[in-house]
Amino acid sequence: MDTLTTRAAKDLRTRLAIQEAAIALCLDQGFAATSTKAIADRAGVSERTLFRTFGTKAAIFWYDAFLSRVVRALAPDPDPVAALTTAVRTAIDTITPEQWALELGRRAVIVKEPDLIATGTQELNTGAARIATILTPPLASPDQAFDLVLFARFAVAGMGAVPIHADTTPAEWGAALERVTHKAAHGALERS
Repeated sequence: MDTLTTRAAKDLRTRLAIQEAAIALCLDQGFAATSTKAIADRAGVSERTLFRTFGTKAAIFWYDAFLSRVVRALAPDPDPVAALTTAVRTAIDTITPEQWALELGRRAVIVKEPDLIATGTQELNTGAARIATILTPPLASPDQAFDLVLFARFAVAGMGAVPIHADTTPAEWGAALERVTHKAAHGALERS
């Protein structure tokens, strides 16, 4: 598990400030009516910083701090399912009430905006690729490497599909994410 450098911690704070501002504004006035200038002003950054950090307004909602925490907690292991389950559990166990509120808000905006749902593929693929890289042993065969890429993509896509409601707790969400991890490895029709 790696720790954040000072620069990475500052970058994370900037990302989260922008995301918090965007979520609050978009929940209040809608995605289309919220300008990037208003988001930047509320976050206390320049509009240039906003675009350098995210590229687009839609990308703000697809930066997934939770998935990033899962990736940071992930360690190579001969059992990729156990490794990913442990990383998910670690990320859930360390989620703060503020981070949980941010996740609830982020998903509330995405659900209201069909165009945002379509733009999330790149961020999820990036997270899945990072997971596959960590889980793939250095001497893996091409078939094994491919299987781990599929597992990571299935797991990340499944995690994104797990619903969260205002009354969902992080523990309940974490248990659902762990089930998704097992289903990604063994099949969606596996009986839990």
